[in-house]
Amino acid sequence: MIQLLHIFRWLKKFVIFPKQFLKLIYDDYKIDKANENKYYKNKFILVIGLPKSGTTLIEKVLRSLGYIDQSMSPLRIFDNRNLKNPHDLSDNIFKRIPKNKFSFLKLHSHFTDENLALIKKYNPKVIISFRNLKDVLISRYTHILSDNTHRHHNKIKILSIKDGFMKSLIYKNSSDTPIRPLDYFFFWVKNWRENIEKYKLKFLKLEFEEFQQNKLNYLTKILKYLEINDVDTKKILNELKHGDELLKTNNLEKNLKNFIKPQTYNTDMKIRQELNTKEIENFISSNLPK
Repeated sequence: MIQLLHIFRWLKKFVIFPKQFLKLIYDDYKIDKANENKYYKNKFILVIGLPKSGTTLIEKVLRSLGYIDQSMSPLRIFDNRNLKNPHDLSDNIFKRIPKNKFSFLKLHSHFTDENLALIKKYNPKVIISFRNLKDVLISRYTHILSDNTHRHHNKIKILSIKDGFMKSLIYKNSSDTPIRPLDYFFFWVKNWRENIEKYKLKFLKLEFEEFQQNKLNYLTKILKYLEINDVDTKKILNELKHGDELLKTNNLEKNLKNFIKPQTYNTDMKIRQELNTKEIENFISSNLPK
């Protein structure tokens, strides 16, 4: 059944994005072929982090090393059926990971006893990314403004930057946002940090700010954790420097949106500057869960 669903998913993408789809298959096949003579001890990597917390950066590093996203490749089956939460883990997800290919999976999984039990059962290498909470929340706000399909877009865009950002943290309703976004993000970080220490989990914990301070040290941590030696670190850092255009992402819909929509980097910087105030810090602190 999952094989048929996989074929159907990718046929739809082929119909909508035929050129991108064919290039994607060619790129992934070429990477897998090149990896046949490559020896890495760890063939599957699980990446966990909040949206806007640095997981895309880790994705870029892994793709530079020859890993392919399990959930975004026609050459791999991603079985995410029957999940309570779309970011949860399952036996089906792990069972579909190919034994003879280099793959990774990037998820925003919460800490739960069930997710932890699955990680312990299948014992993948796990990289978890954290970032300053205020910066994550500001990035989320800029995403809401730029994505007119986001459920909060129409409510937030009509407000000033300061008021819109504050509203984006505490907005909730009974249907699609039953918990305040600020609470959701706060407890996501708190629960993972506490339980990593509690269970002495051998995850690689990365702080996004580390990359900003010393890119080589950040990359070296990843390579050491994955026990990868013979790689050109300068080449990888150069690819990271040149940004998203060198990340051969397999999300065809996202690719098309990024191609059509102009870059919003300058706008993001303006928003960050306006929100980098003591008033905003105090607002976040005073509204954190007790």
